[in-house]
Amino acid sequence: MVTRWLLVPLLVLSLGLLIISNLILQTRVVRNWFEQKLERRSECEWNIGSLSWTPWTGIQVRDVTAELSNQEVGMTVRSLCRADVDVQFYWDALPKGMFELREVRVRRGTIAIPMELLALLPGKEAPEKDPPVSPERPPEPKGEKSEAGPKLEGKKPGNQSARGNDPAPGPAGRPFMVILDHCEIGVYSNKGKGKGGFVLHNLRGELPLKGEDASGWIECDGVTLGGRVLSGAWRNLVEWHRPFLRLAPTEFEWEGLSVRSEGSFRMRGTPRFLVSIETPAGPIRMNRVPMAPWSEMGVEAARVHMQGSLGGTLTALNSWRGDLEVEASDLDLTHAVWGDKVAFEHGKLTASMRGGTFQVIDGRLHSEQLSFLGNGMIVPDGRVRGVLRVVSDSDRAAAITRFAVGAMLTGGWTRSWLAPLVTSDRHYRDFQLKGTLDRAVIDVGRKGEDMEVSQIWNRMIAFVENETEETERDVAPTRQDQFLSQ
Repeated sequence: MVTRWLLVPLLVLSLGLLIISNLILQTRVVRNWFEQKLERRSECEWNIGSLSWTPWTGIQVRDVTAELSNQEVGMTVRSLCRADVDVQFYWDALPKGMFELREVRVRRGTIAIPMELLALLPGKEAPEKDPPVSPERPPEPKGEKSEAGPKLEGKKPGNQSARGNDPAPGPAGRPFMVILDHCEIGVYSNKGKGKGGFVLHNLRGELPLKGEDASGWIECDGVTLGGRVLSGAWRNLVEWHRPFLRLAPTEFEWEGLSVRSEGSFRMRGTPRFLVSIETPAGPIRMNRVPMAPWSEMGVEAARVHMQGSLGGTLTALNSWRGDLEVEASDLDLTHAVWGDKVAFEHGKLTASMRGGTFQVIDGRLHSEQLSFLGNGMIVPDGRVRGVLRVVSDSDRAAAITRFAVGAMLTGGWTRSWLAPLVTSDRHYRDFQLKGTLDRAVIDVGRKGEDMEVSQIWNRMIAFVENETEETERDVAPTRQDQFLSQ
């Protein structure tokens, strides 16, 4: 009976302390203290909307935002991070003076990283005693080197055993989990007014980052680049093998293409990472061209092979080293409605990343009637530059001109959008690309006038959709013979 009477005051006292402590956490003084702690650690300006806690749910941080400090004049003002965060910890560690995390849940998180910030990452890696991230880089893609591409210096890394280079696991400790709940991660360029960029949509996952070996998962609804769909929804298993978080070897279908992927991220010492993708050599058939589903264009190839990797120290952009090589033979592009077919004997893409710069060393599609050859680069601050040469016979040159006039790319009527190449039966045009990743222009006008890539894209979509609708209604489409006769 006495115990029951003592229990009631204890419960009332506990409830009162909980209410009072939460009222204190909500004060501006306490939130300012937490914000200053975060700013000293990250060199960002932080703002916390509210703070609260309960013994059963841990700490709740609501409407927390981080913005870049000392932004340059003219830079887009955009939050680096915005999210709601729930933090749970081990209560039995507090009496020992330790704050040991058990789970961090990020809700409705948005991370927007300007490429200009990546350019400010340290250029040199700090010396370390830990062995390199595992698994080791696979051999660089083999194949015929592009004459236009520079020769890469340095030794080729060997394909050593991943397990043989793993550091000693060390004590496991108690489990710690990061949970992502409806998040979005994007990389954009301030020079492009902060629009578009590379975005992972609705990212979700459960990532074990401490404790005994465990499994987790990560998934998202899709990937876009500059507002264009690059990939649909995907899901991957992840595995925690201390001190590495590994993306389990996974094979998935992407637009009819079988892709194998795997990766690794080291959570102890220098934060190194490595991801790799590969498609086994073989035939493919795609109902729609990726990045341009509106075109109604399908792709078939007798053989396609792709191999790529990217790795380095996460906090040292200059250490990132990547290679990508794609080769294809006997490609056919076929329009689903018109039935038109364009054939190429050979296609190739060779790209690399060194010192924070992504470079397309050699890109080409080749046939006797029509060929595309190009190269370009993206530097860390988001600027892009490239050139694409189109070479065709007389019939294809006339067809390209009709398309360009019909899509209103040329700025008016023109007899030929391409110029003779040595002989009158071969024609060419060089398209210069310049600007930023989010706001690039190409000289498409009759006299080299520039037009934004987004505007070119939209006009092409509108023209193709209009032509397709007319064809499906059995209406004679506005083929560009009419334009040529004006």
